[in-house]
Amino acid sequence: MEEQLGGFLKYKNKMKRTKALHRKIIKEYKDATPFEIWEGLRDNFTFGFIGATLVVFISTKTDLGVLFGYLAYYFFMGKIVNRPKYVTDLGKLIVFPIPSALGAFTGYKVSSYLIETFIHSLK
Repeated sequence: MEEQLGGFLKYKNKMKRTKALHRKIIKEYKDATPFEIWEGLRDNFTFGFIGATLVVFISTKTDLGVLFGYLAYYFFMGKIVNRPKYVTDLGKLIVFPIPSALGAFTGYKVSSYLIETFIHSLK
């Protein structure tokens, strides 16, 4: 019986922490400007996109794609490295990882189309 009660209390404490985290993220969202959120989403999506296309270009040995991919990646890296660090849970848990992952997946899917388009334009 005590084990069940202990498990319930742990679950209840976890739910309290989760609710508190959700409230904190909602407050941070309300405090941020739409431009700040949009800028973070846009930059992280683009960063993920460029990184994923580079992987595909390298694996398919598309030399010109690799060259332009690295140029775009490192130009954009200057912007990413020199921006303020995410200090809020909104930034750490939503604005950074979700758009980055979506951008990487999109880049992975679109890069093969870019390669085919580029090859057909050379013929």
